[in-house]
Amino acid sequence: MTTGRCTDAATTTMISLVGSLADNKSALGLRYGEWAVSAPTIESAVAAAAMAQDELGHARSTYPVLAKLGVTRDEETLDPGHPLHAIAHELPDWASVIAANLVVDGILTTFVASARESSIEPLAQRARKILQEEGAHRRHAEAWTRRLARAGGSDRDLLATRIAQMWTDAARWPGPDDHPGYGEAIDQGMVSEGPAAIRGRVRSWLTDLLDAEGVKVRLGEPTGWGEEERR
Repeated sequence: MTTGRCTDAATTTMISLVGSLADNKSALGLRYGEWAVSAPTIESAVAAAAMAQDELGHARSTYPVLAKLGVTRDEETLDPGHPLHAIAHELPDWASVIAANLVVDGILTTFVASARESSIEPLAQRARKILQEEGAHRRHAEAWTRRLARAGGSDRDLLATRIAQMWTDAARWPGPDDHPGYGEAIDQGMVSEGPAAIRGRVRSWLTDLLDAEGVKVRLGEPTGWGEEERR
């Protein structure tokens, strides 16, 4: 990926966010797709395949936004680049799929929601389209969270463990709330809210969902963020 001109801090930040958003959506699509034949029920297999198709479509439609930001991609592929460590490789169990559906998809979708009125018009257009499809992903995640929680025993315990692991990784993705480039992007109307607000929205949703099922997971503040790969 190469930039064709000098960029200000806000644009540089948006290049990082948009490129990483597409990388992670591509990786999510691959991870969901790998479980389309291994999911525990026929219905969940169909859902995994549908979500995989959605995520790969989101990635394909998001990468071109980089051109509006002055970036030329070296290859026009869906190679996931540098996704979060948690989804960089095949997920080991169904609880991991649901945790990724909840946490990684949740963080990314909440960022997308902050861009639906973006001053970067191609990003705003894609954000609105993505949000139309993400509602089904959220309902799937919530339904399976309740199902695994109510199963009790090892299913419930593994779900809690996987959610905590996904949160540790995915909560880093937006970056620190005092990042100057992110602040400038908000000031310029590129996005409507910053990293702390994104984490706060997802944390509140997850806490309400998990508390209702008596599942306790610590959703703390992230540490150790790396700016170049957003992880």
